Amino acid sequence: MLSSSYDVLIVGAGVAGPALAYALATKTYAKRNAPLRIALLERSLSKPDRMVAELLQPGGVASLKKLGLESCLGDFGSTPLSGFYVMRGERVIRSSFPEGYEGRAFEHGEFIMALRNRARRAPNVDMIETTVTGLIENDDTHRVIGVRTSKADGQSESYFADLVVLADGSLSKFRTAVLGNMPYEPSQKGYLAGLIVKDLTLPAPRYATMIVLKGAGPVVLYELPNNEYRMLVELKAAPLDLKDHILRNVVPQLPLSVRAPILNALETSRLRRVPHYYLPPTKQGESSKAGAFLLGDSLNMRHPLTAGGMTVALNDVVILSDLLAHIENFGNWDEISAVLRKWTHMRKPLASTINTMSMSWAGLFSAEGEAFEILQDGAFQFIGQGPKYSEGPMALAAGITASPLLLAYNSLAIAFYSIWVLFTHPRPGNKFAPQFYEYPLLLVKALTVLWTIGNVMGPVLWAEM
Repeated sequence: MLSSSYDVLIVGAGVAGPALAYALATKTYAKRNAPLRIALLERSLSKPDRMVAELLQPGGVASLKKLGLESCLGDFGSTPLSGFYVMRGERVIRSSFPEGYEGRAFEHGEFIMALRNRARRAPNVDMIETTVTGLIENDDTHRVIGVRTSKADGQSESYFADLVVLADGSLSKFRTAVLGNMPYEPSQKGYLAGLIVKDLTLPAPRYATMIVLKGAGPVVLYELPNNEYRMLVELKAAPLDLKDHILRNVVPQLPLSVRAPILNALETSRLRRVPHYYLPPTKQGESSKAGAFLLGDSLNMRHPLTAGGMTVALNDVVILSDLLAHIENFGNWDEISAVLRKWTHMRKPLASTINTMSMSWAGLFSAEGEAFEILQDGAFQFIGQGPKYSEGPMALAAGITASPLLLAYNSLAIAFYSIWVLFTHPRPGNKFAPQFYEYPLLLVKALTVLWTIGNVMGPVLWAEM
C-alpha cells in the first residue's frame, strides 16, 4: 500500500473542489514560509456529462472574478445571459439582471475541465484520479488524518493531511461520519428532465425562458454555445413514460415557435432525468469531526430551478479561502474550528437567501391549487409593473443581494399585492371586479394565501437559520 502526505486533501473535483485548491494555492503561496501542499482527489478526471449546473448567476460570475478564475469562462466559450423571460399563459415578464451584471450559460463538463486545468497549474497542487473509500482517523483522538483510496487497477493507497475537505457532491458518503447526528437529512424534492435542442429561437434572445404550465412543472429554456439550447422540465414524480409525459402534458402548453425544434429533439436527442434534493447546512467546527469538513453539495443543497447552486459554492470558496489563507498550521484544529464557525456565519446571508428563494419560488410556480394560482397571478402583475418592482427579486435571485429579510419582505409584498388583485381585478372568466357581497369569501381566500406563503417559506427560513 502506497501513502503520501499533504497539508490539505480535497476530495471531489466538481465546482467547489478545484476552485478551493486553486484559491488556497495562489492566496497562500507568497505568505507562507513553506508553500501549501494540496492534493485534489477525484474518482474520474474525464469530462463530466451532466445536464444541470450549466447556468451561472451573476453572483457566481462575481465570485469567479474574486478567485481569479473568470478566464475559465473564456477558455471554452460561454453564452452571456441578461435575465429571465417568464411566461404564464398570455402573461409575460422580462426581468433583467441589475445594470452591469450578467450571467453565463455553458456546457457543464467544459466548465469543470477548465476549473480542473486551472487547479492543476496552481503551485504545489497534485490532481489524483482515485476513488476515496474511507476516512483514516487517529486511534487515540479520533481526529481525521487522511483518506483511504482505491485506484482503477485495484491498488489501495492512503493519503494523509493536516486537513481533509470533503466536496464529494450530493451523494456524499461522509456526511454522517463528519457531522454525527445531523439535524436534517437530504430530502428528495422531485426530478429534472433534460434535453438538448438544436436551432431553437427563444422568445427573448440572451434571456433564460421559464414557462409556467398547468398540471405540470415549469419548463426552463436557455442558450448554450454552438447553437444548442437546454430544456429542463420540473417533475414532481417520475412518470412511467417520460417522453410521453412531455409530449402530452408539456409540449402542447409551450409557445408555437419552440414546439417543432423540441419535438425533433425528443426524437433525436437523449432525454435524461435526475433527482434533486434539499439539504439545509449544518454548523461545522464545534461538534463535528475534527480534522475534516464538508463543502459544496455534500453540505448544502437547494432546488436547481433558480440556478443558485454554483453561486453558493463559489461564494463559499471565496470566504473560506480568505479565512484559511491566514492559518499557518493546518494541524491546529482550534484555529481551523474557529475559521469554520466564522465561515458558517459569513456564508449565511447569501446561502440562506438563495436556498430559501430556490425552494419557495420553485414551490410557488410548480404547485397547484387556488391559493398558488392567486399568488402566481399576483407575482406576475407585481413584477410586471416594471424595473422598480423587478430589480429587488432579480438581485436576490442573481446572488447579488444577500438578505433573507429582504427576500421575506419581497415575498410578503407579492402576497399582499396578490390579495389586492384578488379583491380589485376580475377573476378569469369574469368581466367585472368582485362585488361587495363577494368580499367575505374573498377574505377567506386571502387568509389562505397568507397561510400558503407562510407554509412554503416558513420551514425553509427556519431550517436556514
